[in-house]
Amino acid sequence: TISLWCMGVNQHSRGTWMNNLITNLHLVTGKISRPGSNPFSLTGQPSACGTVREVGTLTNRLPADMVVMKKEHRDIAEKIWGVPEGTIPAKPGYHATDMFRAFMRGDVKVMWVQTTNPWVTMPNLHRIDRKPGDGRFLIVSDIYPTPTTEAADLVLPAAAWIEREGAFGNSERRTQQWNQLVKPPGEAKEDAWQVIQVAKRMGMGHLFPWPEDDWHEPMFEEYRSFGLGHGKDLASYDQLRETRGLLWPVVDGKETRYRYAAGHDPYVKKRKGVHFYKAKGYGEKAAVWFRPYHPPAEEPDNEYPFWLCTGRVLEQWHTGSMTRRVKQLHQATPKAYVELNRSDATKLGVKSGDRVKLVSRRGAMEMDVKVDGRGKPPVGSAFVPFFDEHYLINELTLDAMCNISKQPDYKKCAVRIERV
Repeated sequence: TISLWCMGVNQHSRGTWMNNLITNLHLVTGKISRPGSNPFSLTGQPSACGTVREVGTLTNRLPADMVVMKKEHRDIAEKIWGVPEGTIPAKPGYHATDMFRAFMRGDVKVMWVQTTNPWVTMPNLHRIDRKPGDGRFLIVSDIYPTPTTEAADLVLPAAAWIEREGAFGNSERRTQQWNQLVKPPGEAKEDAWQVIQVAKRMGMGHLFPWPEDDWHEPMFEEYRSFGLGHGKDLASYDQLRETRGLLWPVVDGKETRYRYAAGHDPYVKKRKGVHFYKAKGYGEKAAVWFRPYHPPAEEPDNEYPFWLCTGRVLEQWHTGSMTRRVKQLHQATPKAYVELNRSDATKLGVKSGDRVKLVSRRGAMEMDVKVDGRGKPPVGSAFVPFFDEHYLINELTLDAMCNISKQPDYKKCAVRIERV
């Protein structure tokens, strides 16, 4: 039995608890860490595991499952990075939603955005409405103009993935290296190069003692050193070049097909069964979490009787900054819409192609109706994709979030629907 889920589980005010419950089912039934049986969370985009969670680009994390709150972890990171003891703060910084709130308050003076389009994706978008030159400084690196570049004080031309080299890390623990296929146009540069150059100009060049034209491998090897001997062993950059990706931990050049499973994972000491050797706080055993019911931050009522759920469609990727520029994809799904259950559409007196107005406690928007579409929302629920910058549906969503993961609750807020 394999359980697959994505943002429909994660993006809730109790998304972490929902993940706990799915994992619980696999633990109590023994369907875990063996061929054909595992809970499998599908991340929201390529390399969300490899270049966020594994690398440690969240405010509370360091590479290889280390965290800033533990001094022994900070000591390791400071030694590898060659910075004085005490450089890394013990307290995590702002998580994403709070960071944008702090930016709008002026507590954060400068923000640099790469690889994302927050002026489309952030919940309750009205809270971050701003124009360049308002006393704060926003830098955006991107390959196309977006609502986020429009909000920027400085735009830096970035390189697309085929215009650079690097490595992806996905949900199955596979790390895969790729080479640059074409040169970036004009002055476009890859994101990491931009960061390194700014650091050098700020007097921190000694932290990046790598050849100017060949820094990818030494950077990766520095990062790789965090996990060696800790159950997070990655293959060397050279080995990744020669393969089609390897599943970590990679020990003595061999990948691990099934993690925590005896006979497959070199860190497992048992002769059979599973051994959760990373669960140090639980005696290296599985923890089953009992989670209570917790009501949503906002529920339908007489004034706002519908649930609103946002998400993606097959043809358009996330905010559509790339896919809307592909002719065939744009023709297939040219603009956002609100999908309704046929029963609700009948009660409202609307059909596919009719215009309606969605109203929440935070904003309102007019858009076309779609009935009997692919989303198939249940009675009392409306679905709107968020890819279309001309229909900023996140002006209606609320910014309640999971208090553990800090992921916003994009999957439910209350709206009313008015026929136009």
